[in-house]
Amino acid sequence: MKNISINVFFTFLILFLSQFVFLNFSNSAEKDDAQKFIQSLGNKAIAMLSNKNSTKVQKISDFEKLLDEGFEVQLIARYALGKYWRKTQKDKKDEYILAFRKFIIDSYASRLGQFGGEKFSAVGVREDGKRGFIVNSLIETPNGTKVKVDWRVKKINNAFRIYDVVIEGISMVITQRDEFSSIIQRSGGNIDPLIKKLQNF
Repeated sequence: MKNISINVFFTFLILFLSQFVFLNFSNSAEKDDAQKFIQSLGNKAIAMLSNKNSTKVQKISDFEKLLDEGFEVQLIARYALGKYWRKTQKDKKDEYILAFRKFIIDSYASRLGQFGGEKFSAVGVREDGKRGFIVNSLIETPNGTKVKVDWRVKKINNAFRIYDVVIEGISMVITQRDEFSSIIQRSGGNIDPLIKKLQNF
């Protein structure tokens, strides 16, 4: 009876440890995949910006493709709206998300002349609780300045998606949330003025 108990104990212990090891390997693989995802996206962005044969219209079109490929725009827009998201009706949410996406593209287009010759490296990754991963990267400008950029990513429908970008410790989502909240507050809680500002950036 004692031997049977010991055998049962060790069998349970092996099964438990094997699940723990499998979980660690799984997390490690996902961390590697998250870093590869960001590196791949960064490589595409650098190649796009460095293409001297590409017109401004083509670069904007390519940026839109990268945006849709790697960013969860709807989730970013929701986080940026903060507490006002729940207070907003569905038709206004849809209008706001479209305006937010246009705002991101227009912001990029207005800065096109500032880019070119950068180097991008995904240098590390860590878990972000249950939310996903934070991928650390460095962007080196042509003059040698290095900028730390963290990408918060999570799996949505079995694909990694970016839902926040943190540049030198400053979160894009939190910055936008503060700005958007200020606009809405000045408008007495009305979201329409914010939508118009995003549409006419």
